[in-house]
Amino acid sequence: MSEASGAGRDKLEMEDMQLDGSRFARASLKGLSVTDSDLSGARLDDVNMAGAVIENATLAGATLRNLSLEGASISNADLSGLSVTEANLEGMTINGIAVTDLLARWEAG
Repeated sequence: MSEASGAGRDKLEMEDMQLDGSRFARASLKGLSVTDSDLSGARLDDVNMAGAVIENATLAGATLRNLSLEGASISNADLSGLSVTEANLEGMTINGIAVTDLLARWEAG
């Protein structure tokens, strides 16, 4: 059963949702909670998802542009083919490794 509920002005909870191919633009989704959902191929433009928690979700082939994920957590997710542009990656880690460090090493060759 799919469920989406609002738990206050700045919090949306989604569980078992099929949102593949959806588009979110110029939106505040602060504190968003997504569990067991499919967002593959979704496009998120100019979206504030600070403090979001995304678990057991598919974002394969999604496009994230000018997105705020400050303090967010993504775990057990399929991110294959995910495109991230115009992003501030300060403080972002993958398996405990700072993404900014990974990029700096890659750019240095």
